[in-house]
Amino acid sequence: MKIKSSYLIALQAILFILFLLITFFFNRFAADDYYFIGELKTKPFNEIYSNLYHNWNGRWTFNFLILFFLKLHALPFFLSLYNLTSIGILYFGIVRLINSLSNYYKIDLTNKNTFIYAAITLSIFFFCTIDANDTWLWYTSSVAYLWSISALIWGGSIFFNKKKRLTDYILFVSSAIYIGGSTEPLTISIILTLLFLIIKKRKVGLSIIGLGIITSSFLVNYFSPGTIYRDDLTPNLSIINLILYTGYGSIKFLLFSIHKTFIPALFLGLPIYFLGEKSNLSIRTNFTPLASFIKSLVLIISIVILNQLLVTYVLGGLVPERATISSSVVITVILIRYLFLLGTYSKNKIYNLKYVLGLNVIALICFNIYFYKVHSNYANAIDKRLENIEKSNHKPIKVIPLPYSGYIYSAEITSDTNNFKNQHLKSGLGSSSDIVLSK
Repeated sequence: MKIKSSYLIALQAILFILFLLITFFFNRFAADDYYFIGELKTKPFNEIYSNLYHNWNGRWTFNFLILFFLKLHALPFFLSLYNLTSIGILYFGIVRLINSLSNYYKIDLTNKNTFIYAAITLSIFFFCTIDANDTWLWYTSSVAYLWSISALIWGGSIFFNKKKRLTDYILFVSSAIYIGGSTEPLTISIILTLLFLIIKKRKVGLSIIGLGIITSSFLVNYFSPGTIYRDDLTPNLSIINLILYTGYGSIKFLLFSIHKTFIPALFLGLPIYFLGEKSNLSIRTNFTPLASFIKSLVLIISIVILNQLLVTYVLGGLVPERATISSSVVITVILIRYLFLLGTYSKNKIYNLKYVLGLNVIALICFNIYFYKVHSNYANAIDKRLENIEKSNHKPIKVIPLPYSGYIYSAEITSDTNNFKNQHLKSGLGSSSDIVLSK
């Protein structure tokens, strides 16, 4: 029995969304999240917000949202609903961007296909994200990084809207404010992009407005007492060490997890090739698969090195994987563009890649089954741990190690009761006893 490519593409999109829904259901708070929960139990909102800004970090938009949402943490299924809301905003932002691009480039795309290819884009971005559990599932981190990416997509769509409405400008301004006050690496990348557009005299008016707003928001963050305090905690690197850390971080980003990130993203991006093949867009004469592949690869490497250089300089070599999400966004765009143009280029050539779509579907079915088991085991272990802590009369309270958490950010604590993770968990749960991991 022959199955149409369109059915396989739709099934691939559905299976990935199913994976996200399953993971959201089993997601649990990480130890760091309990710090904010504990603070909100004993202190007023304004006091916590002011303390963060003056004594820890100046991410004024991020700090506000993380506390605002977390006031609802006691609601049933709060974290699952939060994750669903986060990804929903990102997903519909991608839908909006696809509609803007299809109108801008006059690509005929039905509403059904728009929703399907938005899910495909979401899957590509997910696997292009190094340690997606950090930025997609971890509450504390996702408010900063994933929400900033969503803001970028919602606000950035205005550049491709020929007819701009008041809501477009409101989204543009709001997005610039949030990003500038939330995520430094992404902010710097956007500032450089806007300067490039101004120099090239493209969308000059919008670029100047965006540059002014995001820079102002960023300065509120950068010159805060909290940011200055954190800067003093990070080591200053010599030029040699800066180069070495940047080089190592770039190689690690590009190669160490490639079998879990970019290779799956490439396979799951295959539907974009079919979209290009069926599009009515005329291919540019200067596109050749090999030359464009090499150019794309050079561009990806350059972007990764620049991103690593920026965050390494700011953080003094202590670069968390989540800070590289700006590179992941650019890689996603480059990969989608290349696959689309390759499909357009190959209209009159025979590349039978339909069977790969079938393999994608089979792989995603196995992927869902495996991580359903992993995530459910982890969630059950967490729930049992919290139940035992509540009932325990021992001092300190000893807990057994948690199982592998898969794509869920682990809430594991340590065998040291004074470790910040242990203390955060104790505070968040309102426990009078120390909590320690059994050796």
